[in-house]
Amino acid sequence: MIRRKNLLRAILIAITAIFIISPPQIVHALPILTVEPITWNVIGLDSNNVNVGPNNFPVGVRVCNIGPDPATNVTATFSWDDGLDLYSGDPYINLRSGSLSAISIPSLAAGTLAFPTCSDFYFEATVTRDGPPAPVSYDKARLYHVDITSFEGVSATTPQPRELYAEYLISQSRNSTTDVLLDNVSVAPGGTMTLMLGETYDIQLVGSTATNGYEQIESYINFPNTIFRINSVTTTYTANGGTDPDALTKVYADGCSWENDPNSPNYRSCLSTGKYGGNITVNYNVTIIGGAGTSETLNTLIYDFSGSSYHYNSDFSAAGRIAQIVNASIDKSFSPKAITPGGTATLTFTINNPGKSAISDVNFIDLLPADLTVVLPVTTPQCGGGTVVVTDVGGRDQIALTGGLVTADGYCEVTVNVTATVEQLYTNTSDNLFIGTTDTGSFASDILQVSSTPPPPDACAPGTRVDLATWEMPTSGQGSGGPPPPYTTIATGVSTATASASLTGSGSQAIVTVRGDP
Repeated sequence: MIRRKNLLRAILIAITAIFIISPPQIVHALPILTVEPITWNVIGLDSNNVNVGPNNFPVGVRVCNIGPDPATNVTATFSWDDGLDLYSGDPYINLRSGSLSAISIPSLAAGTLAFPTCSDFYFEATVTRDGPPAPVSYDKARLYHVDITSFEGVSATTPQPRELYAEYLISQSRNSTTDVLLDNVSVAPGGTMTLMLGETYDIQLVGSTATNGYEQIESYINFPNTIFRINSVTTTYTANGGTDPDALTKVYADGCSWENDPNSPNYRSCLSTGKYGGNITVNYNVTIIGGAGTSETLNTLIYDFSGSSYHYNSDFSAAGRIAQIVNASIDKSFSPKAITPGGTATLTFTINNPGKSAISDVNFIDLLPADLTVVLPVTTPQCGGGTVVVTDVGGRDQIALTGGLVTADGYCEVTVNVTATVEQLYTNTSDNLFIGTTDTGSFASDILQVSSTPPPPDACAPGTRVDLATWEMPTSGQGSGGPPPPYTTIATGVSTATASASLTGSGSQAIVTVRGDP
């Protein structure tokens, strides 16, 4: 009996110890993600000639967080249900070659069911132009879905089955593009809008349709998703009597409760009544994420379903605008390029903006080589009000600019003084220039020589006056038009020097050509 009591006491002590020692469990809430399609399932080709009119169409999804915690590294991944290649797996319908099949955003803030936090993702589908003489892409379909994942392990998937269906699209003039505006400035058909990598713009599509609208309508600019990130869309219609609660935040308006389920006997038909259209304005807020150095034709498409047929704007081809994507760049230079130990050189960073709009939030860092140090203090702000900071990183000086501003078609500079005591060549290369979080891919490099022996004057240095090259003419033939000999001396920084002579009406002349190192 005593042994049993001792045993029970030991068990109670052990249980008590567990409760005392074990820390309380912290329960983490997670984001809750939802996803729904926001574009029409109908795509297609011109009903008379598949080689004219549209063949690229947006496929958009809206991802919302209704959970108490933010979602990070949210990724939308497009998949065809057949599992075949995204860009060539089907003879008729694929993703546009070169377009993105997975798109990520850094985070999606916490939300609620009543007030979700949402972000839209747009992919690009293309219909094969396969005729004449015997086009067969019409009435073809391909099932797809979009998977959503986050760093927290939360996932969601668009409704299945869902497909893209290629219809006969009839060109007609009752749908038309009235204007396209960049930051409220009109861009004429065929005109060019210059856009800077990393910058954000408002681009507006203005169009018109039938006064009373249509049961289904989609109005969009074909923005390549490798170049444009669509941040938001707002749309207005003068005919606004449909059944779509989100019509004013998308390019697609479902006026009649369109049936999207391919297994339904009512597939691709209206389940209710209602219309959108009339005068249309679609406002895009976009960020340029790629394509620097390229030009893209942006077509505007307004297509609809009414009665029993599908129609698109006959000015589709004529209403295109050109997007020219330009890139900021960074250069750097030491002046002078050679100093004695303990001497000082000025290091200048020059940031160039070839665009037609100012660029903001310009930033870069430059970690100097060991033993090359910044002479403090450093002037700040610089480069349009940006902050310049020098910090120690592992015993080396690092220069950083944040919040820089460069005017349209202009440049800005950041300057610091540097010094070194060790004799050597210092090769200094900066990290890439960023506009916000967009990497321009541009970096800068230059060399500083530190030596106790003064170098010969650099003929290419600004303000330097030296003999670039000399020629010692022979005594025979001098002044008689004979060809000059090769140069006798050449200055540092000059790569080639040539001379020639010719006769003129009043005598002879010498022509000297000197080329410097780049």
